[in-house]
Amino acid sequence: MTTARGARIIRRAERRITPWANGAGTTAEIAAGAASRWRFSVATLDGNSTFSPFPEVDRIFTVIGDHPVSLDFGDAPAVIPRLSPTPFAGEDGPACVAAGATEAFNVMVHRSTTAASVDIVEIGTAHEMPAGGREAVLALVLSGGLTTDLGSLEPGDCLLVEQGSVHLSGPASVVLAQVLPR
Repeated sequence: MTTARGARIIRRAERRITPWANGAGTTAEIAAGAASRWRFSVATLDGNSTFSPFPEVDRIFTVIGDHPVSLDFGDAPAVIPRLSPTPFAGEDGPACVAAGATEAFNVMVHRSTTAASVDIVEIGTAHEMPAGGREAVLALVLSGGLTTDLGSLEPGDCLLVEQGSVHLSGPASVVLAQVLPR
């Protein structure tokens, strides 16, 4: 892990893998805020499972692997295509059916203290990634590569900025997640 000025690179290999609260799958934690205000992670999905419920938490679920998934909140399953950020309340523990082995990026925030957004963006030349009033900004490299003040990032690596800003350039396709205080 490379760190400077409230920013750090988190390599794919450095993620801590833990079982889901209900034991139905695993997640690889990228980073978490103090007092469980927010968390970034990547879940491994294969076959059928049911998500753990998280009261008072808002989630944004984004399939980043090769196969879509179907989420069923009790009414009718909804197919979630790749790279389509999907928000839902953490209290809802939907049934999940993956069309094949895949991964999903998750942002979880405690709704009384924080809010989040997730976008898929293309990074070209000379870009600035500031924290600027946000609690955290995370770029997860999907394809290509990033060059930053802190070093280079390859697919699966993340840049987390909690204070200050980091200069970066691509070309890269990234998941850009932001956590904002309420």
